[in-house]
Amino acid sequence: MVKKKIALIVAVLMILMAAVGCSQQAPASGGEGNESARPQTLRMSITVSENSSWYEGATLFGELLEERTNGRYLVDVYPNEQLSGGDTVRGIEMVQSGVTDLDIHSTIIWTGIDPKFTVVNMPWLIPSYDEADAALSGPGKEMLFDLARDKGVVPLALGESGFRQVTNNVRPITTPADMNNLKLRVPGIRMYVDLFSELGADPTAMNFSEVFTSLQMGTIDGQENPLDVITSARLEEVQKYMTMWNYSYDTLMMTVSENVWNSLSDEDKVIFQEAATEAMDFQKQRAREINAENLEYLNEYMEIYEMTAEEIAVFREAVQPIYDAFESIIGLELLEAFGYEK
Repeated sequence: MVKKKIALIVAVLMILMAAVGCSQQAPASGGEGNESARPQTLRMSITVSENSSWYEGATLFGELLEERTNGRYLVDVYPNEQLSGGDTVRGIEMVQSGVTDLDIHSTIIWTGIDPKFTVVNMPWLIPSYDEADAALSGPGKEMLFDLARDKGVVPLALGESGFRQVTNNVRPITTPADMNNLKLRVPGIRMYVDLFSELGADPTAMNFSEVFTSLQMGTIDGQENPLDVITSARLEEVQKYMTMWNYSYDTLMMTVSENVWNSLSDEDKVIFQEAATEAMDFQKQRAREINAENLEYLNEYMEIYEMTAEEIAVFREAVQPIYDAFESIIGLELLEAFGYEK
């Protein structure tokens, strides 16, 4: 009788151990055909708010990824550099180290990692949307992507923040002479500071959160930014003049951490790449639609001057020393890939 009880207990224990073993062998990360697997949630950081084409593009990427992987991958989008505490360069460093999984940042911010990224933003190098599309679908794009790979991230696709325009409270800007002594807030990178100094202005770098109040108080005369930024910051309330001169093209780049990329199957890498390309193509189109809407809106509040090609040529000639100074930093080959002719 005792032997029968022992045999029964042993049998039950073996059944329980087998059940536990099966549950431990069940995949946790998910795979095709495994509907009940736990999805992997990826964190994506972007610089601007939910009311932006950046956010629309990031959200679409997440939707496409979820749909095409049968829910195995989800994307949480964090706007306004929430994950980096507002520090844009740190935002890039976080995806480099794998702290965050995905991001969208401007090449202006990438210049803080490698000054070669300045190439896209060089003055009047890319003066129109047609030229932007051509430049960023050719060898220049792959050279940018190679720079990003060298910095420990995997580039997925390019978008745009748009062309940067200049506003001020002193006078319309139509010639280089109109820049003389204007106190202008510019991005805190060397090329922009050198550029506006070369044009005779008095450039100053400051946190963008301080710009509205500084304009209101007269601490600075003006600033430069894409129309979406000008409108969202309500700068039309404290600025009289705006010149449309498309002097600097602002490119966006979506990247993924090497940790995430190296964990993907070849099939999933294709899905990530295609979803990113579709999402950023959509973002670019939305940015251009919003740009047109913003221009119509701003025209009601500011005196807007649109420069002719001939007037822009005068400015372009005036800033040739900037190209001379940055040729050794960026490299002639990379400049020429974006249409520069020495």
